[in-house]
Parts: sequence; structure tokens; C-alpha cells
Amino acid sequence: MNIFASRNSRPANTLRLSRGFTLVELLVVIAIIGVLSTLLLLQLGTARAKARDTKRITDVSGIRTAVELYYDDFNGVYPTAISTANIGKYLAAPTVPNDPVTAVAYFYAYSPAASPTKFHIWTELENKNTAALAGDGDMNSTGWSGSAFNASVATTEACTAAYAAGVARDCVYDTGQK
Repeated sequence: MNIFASRNSRPANTLRLSRGFTLVELLVVIAIIGVLSTLLLLQLGTARAKARDTKRITDVSGIRTAVELYYDDFNGVYPTAISTANIGKYLAAPTVPNDPVTAVAYFYAYSPAASPTKFHIWTELENKNTAALAGDGDMNSTGWSGSAFNASVATTEACTAAYAAGVARDCVYDTGQK
């Protein structure tokens, strides 16, 4: 028996290799983390788009309620514009909400021009063919004053270019009084 031998009977090169990770192992772990983070970011983007669409629908519904309250207070006439001066006091917030992405006011049309008895409020959603779009107004305000639009026919939707021919398309959430 050799009393001068090392306590560890493994060869020196084996001991050195077992102390850390190889470059290949590190690259595999980094690649997996990258794929998982990409999937997470994609899901967050979809959730954010859905949240913005929900805000748009809520805003348009709130504006519709304010316009209806204006109608009640002004002897059966709708406003000729959706502004803070016209409907601000009927809204939960003191100002008229705008689109969460573009910060542009929601679209509003009215008819007839002199004493409006009809109105149409609409906005384009990011998510197409959602359940909210199945229950919206799908009105045609072509020829009315303001931001007139025909949301009653799928081929006139603002998002038509986003779909292949023959595919059902609906991306405009609208409401109003016909």
C-alpha cells in the first residue's frame, strides 16, 4: 500500500472535467430560455391587444350612453359631434375617451345634418372576428354627416385587406341608433 497516494483515486483530468458545464450544455440552456421568453412575449402581446379591444368596446358603449343621455336632455336631437363640451357631463370621466393606440377620437356619424335623430359610433378592433363583433350594430351610415361608414357588409369593413378572398371578415365594432 502506498501511503503517499492522493486520497482521491480518480485521474486528475477526470476531476477537472466534472467541475463545470460544457459549452454545449450552456448553449442548450440559453436556447431553451430564449424560446420560452419568445413564447411568453407573444402571449403578452395577444393579451395586450385583447385588453385594448376591451377598452375600445367599453369606450364606445360609454359614448353611446352619453349620446343617448344628451338626446333625452335636448328634446330628441343627437349631438353633431362627440366632444367634451357636448357629452362630457354624461361620461364617467370628464373627457371623451380616445383610441388607446392612436389617441384619435372614435368615429361618429349622424343624420340628418340639421337635427340629428340617428347616430353611428364605430372603431376598428385589433382582433378580428371576436365574439363582441358578432353582437355589434353592423350599421350603414353612408351619406350621413361626420365619419360615415358601412359596417353592414363584410366587404366594406376597414380590415378587408387583412383577409384572403372569401374569408368572413369583421373588425369594426359599431353601435348607434338607426
